Parts: sequence; structure tokens; C-alpha cells
Amino acid sequence: MKILNSNTGEDIIPVATSHVFVYVTDYGLKAILKEIVVDLGQHHWEWIAFSSNRRYNKPVDISDIGNRFSTFDNALNREVNNVYCTIYEFQDFNEVIQEWDSIKYVDNIKTIYTAEEKKE
Repeated sequence: MKILNSNTGEDIIPVATSHVFVYVTDYGLKAILKEIVVDLGQHHWEWIAFSSNRRYNKPVDISDIGNRFSTFDNALNREVNNVYCTIYEFQDFNEVIQEWDSIKYVDNIKTIYTAEEKKE
């Protein structure tokens, strides 16, 4: 299990598309990155949510899939750079199952703005 971080100082970091990628949001929703094959030559990458809450448990909607993540890189990088998600990389599904309870959101927001009265 490895956490993928944004702004590591490296320009390109290779990852295996055969690995399993899971994100967890700041409110605890977990999703897995999966390739969705719609038709011959038409495939897209989609984050599929796992939740015990019926509000987040929805079927995969492919009606507008062409406007979403057409490449693995786009789907992965968009969420790696989302400060409200933590992305985990696993070797396989067995590792995901073993570590499922350890998959937690890690807050990496360092700057906090606070209100103050400005005296002029």
C-alpha cells in the first residue's frame, strides 16, 4: 500500500496500470479506478464508489462517459491533485481487501486562513 502525493518535486512518476488505485474523500467515501469498456475501441476510466450509504451507491452512468476521463493518466492525476482526496496504490485486489480498514483520508492542506479584525 502506497499513498500517491501531488507536488513531489518530480516531473513524471511511472505507475503500473495493472495496479489497483483507491481514493478516499475527506468525508470517507471510497472509490476504485476501473477501466470501462463501452464498445470496441471505446474505453474510459471511471472512479467507482463503494459505500454503505445508499446516497453514494449509484450504478455507473455511461451516458456521458466520453466527456469524463478518456485516459488512465487524466483520471488518476485529477484525483491525486484533489486536496480533498487521498489516493492509494495497491499491487492487487487481495492487498486492497487486507488493508481496507486502513484506507483513510490524509489531510495535506497546510495553510489555514483565519478571520481577524483589521485596525486601520
